[in-house]
Amino acid sequence: MIESLSPRILGDISAALALWDRMPGHLAGLPQSGAWVRNWQAHANADCFVAALYETETPVLLLPLEVVKSGSIRLARFPGGTHANCNFPALARGAASRIGQSDIRRLTRAIHAARPDIDALLLARQVDRLHGIGNPLLHLDKTLNPNPVLSASLSCGFDAVLERSNAKRKRKKHRQHARRYEEAGGYRIVTASTADDTIAMLDRFFAMKAERFAKTGITDVFADKGVRDFFRALFGEAAGKKPATFEMKALEVAGILRAIIGKSYWSGDLTVEFGGIAEDDLVSASPGEFLFFEDIMQACRDGIAVYSFGIGDEPYKRDWCDIVEPLYDCMAGFTLKGRAHVAAYRLRNVAAAAIKNNPRAWAAAKKLRGWLGHKSR
Repeated sequence: MIESLSPRILGDISAALALWDRMPGHLAGLPQSGAWVRNWQAHANADCFVAALYETETPVLLLPLEVVKSGSIRLARFPGGTHANCNFPALARGAASRIGQSDIRRLTRAIHAARPDIDALLLARQVDRLHGIGNPLLHLDKTLNPNPVLSASLSCGFDAVLERSNAKRKRKKHRQHARRYEEAGGYRIVTASTADDTIAMLDRFFAMKAERFAKTGITDVFADKGVRDFFRALFGEAAGKKPATFEMKALEVAGILRAIIGKSYWSGDLTVEFGGIAEDDLVSASPGEFLFFEDIMQACRDGIAVYSFGIGDEPYKRDWCDIVEPLYDCMAGFTLKGRAHVAAYRLRNVAAAAIKNNPRAWAAAKKLRGWLGHKSR
């Protein structure tokens, strides 16, 4: 730890984002990138700021935050909320080992001093390491998030990836579904190459997810106009650029988009940020499964080392994956009700983990959720 590290709270996001360029070769999670933070602040939540650690006049850690209301509680969290996963602060590569617990504690105190309206700090879904470098935010009190990240290593080649779960069955199903698509009017795999194509594909995806969420009783996390505008801007400005950063891809059958995924390319790996399928006459032909097969095969050809399905444990992910990465939540309560909120959040994490680790309980919970969603319509 270096005693000269000092915290600063930067309220001007435009000026703060220029600091990312002052840390050449820095590490950061995707939701802590300049493009993500800039677009979230512009389209989804104007109340954003950056908490920074400086060594003399040089920034060594940049922590972008947004302020949101949750009931009567005001929280500071990573910009993006539940859309921000695999979080890791923007960090000068050589600084991680020099940032100690007392530095992070000083940073949280500076946040509270600058924004006394904030009841609690919630830094959810963090990775503990990025390219072998430890996450200094985990010096805060942390708990295991109930949802891991599942990924597939691809360096072994596509045939070996298929062998992780019955390659013969996968290939047979893929051929059967391809024949069905041909009989329905033909199919193609489409990658959006312009901003207009990207936005059109996103709008189709939003409609798919709204229908799916309504059926399963899940809150539509894409319903807010600001969130939709954020993704339109983030993916739209990256469309067609090389190297790729954000990209939309879809399976089109008979002129209709039946499955869509939004991907990011970050730190040399590929992550599926979101995906959806059309609930129509071809849903039984597994358009999502077909698109993943095609996309993973292409990723192997492109030399991608790791294909991540993002947060959440699902059987279709297990069919492909050989890497399970835990995520961590860090919390700090600044006020009495903020500390109560932190305690309740910890208990919810424990309960959620217990349910999700029990297949029968998790199946019953999903069934109940769907029933409640149907009753509410």
